[in-house]
Amino acid sequence: MSAAKFDGADMSEVVMSKAYAVGASFKGVDFSNAVLDRVNFGKANLQGAVFKNTVLSGSTFEEAQLQDAVFEDTIIGYIDIQKLCTNTTINAEGRAELGCR
Repeated sequence: MSAAKFDGADMSEVVMSKAYAVGASFKGVDFSNAVLDRVNFGKANLQGAVFKNTVLSGSTFEEAQLQDAVFEDTIIGYIDIQKLCTNTTINAEGRAELGCR
């Protein structure tokens, strides 16, 4: 999935495990009710992506673009939240949904 383009795709209820999506584009993608297990989203463009009720276990977002991403009811571990909250592109609403401090 590296450097691929999935902009606007409906990926609701998808199950992705150990995917390598570095540099891929997922602008506006709907990941609602998906399971994203150990997916590497490094440097990916996830602007406006919807992670509503999504399981994000062990997924990484280093240098990913997360402007306007929705994290409503996202299921994510405490350590993963700490790492995700270091991403400065997440807006105030997304930070509140994640519980960033």
